[in-house]
Amino acid sequence: MTIAAAGALLAGCADVSDVTKISGTVKAEAIDEVNVTVPEMSIDTLVPVKDGKFYLEVPANPVVFGAISAASYGVNFIPDGTEIDVVIAEESSAVSRKSGSVQSRFVSYQEKVKTIMNDFNTSVQAIMADTSISEDERKAMIDSNYNAVTGSFVDFNEQVIKDNSDNVIALFALQQAAMLSEDTETQAMIGMLSPALQETESVKTMKAEIQTRIETGEGKMFKDFTVEDSDGKTVKFSDYVGKGKYVLVDFWASWCGPCKAEIPNIRNIYDKYHKKGLEVLSVAVWDQPQATKDTAKVYGVKWDQIINAQQVPTELYGIQGIPHIILFGPDGTILKRNLRGEEIEEEVAKYIK
Repeated sequence: MTIAAAGALLAGCADVSDVTKISGTVKAEAIDEVNVTVPEMSIDTLVPVKDGKFYLEVPANPVVFGAISAASYGVNFIPDGTEIDVVIAEESSAVSRKSGSVQSRFVSYQEKVKTIMNDFNTSVQAIMADTSISEDERKAMIDSNYNAVTGSFVDFNEQVIKDNSDNVIALFALQQAAMLSEDTETQAMIGMLSPALQETESVKTMKAEIQTRIETGEGKMFKDFTVEDSDGKTVKFSDYVGKGKYVLVDFWASWCGPCKAEIPNIRNIYDKYHKKGLEVLSVAVWDQPQATKDTAKVYGVKWDQIINAQQVPTELYGIQGIPHIILFGPDGTILKRNLRGEEIEEEVAKYIK
């Protein structure tokens, strides 16, 4: 969105200017300037601090985030056309002088998210400390609590998107909700955004990632890729997938704790089903080749590996987090994505008796 368009958006808002006035106080010692950045508006400037105070004005644009930082301190703000008081300290803050402004709503949103997370952590700690329940009961209670909290958290963020469809708070809420939602649900939330927000880079990227996952969803044919492995040899994904056998593919990295936790499970499945026709392939992404090799050896990876794939397959398959485990059919059809834990063997057992 252009600055001119942002100004037009703000024109009809009472008590909102086309300029955001920022008055700052620095409580940390030995700081004589602060760095102010608003990347989408090409603002990256140093503002002098005198007697612990600084002041600047930036054009109003409620669809972008800004940041003010100094040393190890910093705070985000929204240049919403109001007067904002900023404090740079151990606990930095940015508070609009206008109640109900975009910046005020953003602060309230952050506080609400923090409260939700703290309440969830407190409940989990209470469950963990309860010695009267079994481990199975404890896991079931935590899972139930998690599902309830995530469900209400998505609903909360969806309402925030509706209430802020013309400003950047909606983008922040969208990112939070999308991590816990199906792609179709995320698409519906994107549809709530104003045309201007839908044209922001973050939303266009999200749309592209969703489209990628749709194109590599269950029932679709696998997409091939070629990488140069750690030994300098060219390797194709199609060297392993689409060759007439079921293939369980584990996209992982040596630094990823959950990835390493799945390896013993995958090894048990390999031992049980390999002679019945199952192949397993580990594809190392976002990792250092030597670290991949060392960790694979320690954890007893004895099946095929593609090392040094980096971001190539994750971009091609729209993978945002690892481990990401996919079961491919004999012809290369994607049978199931994002398998974890017990459901891996449950899915394999559907096809290999």
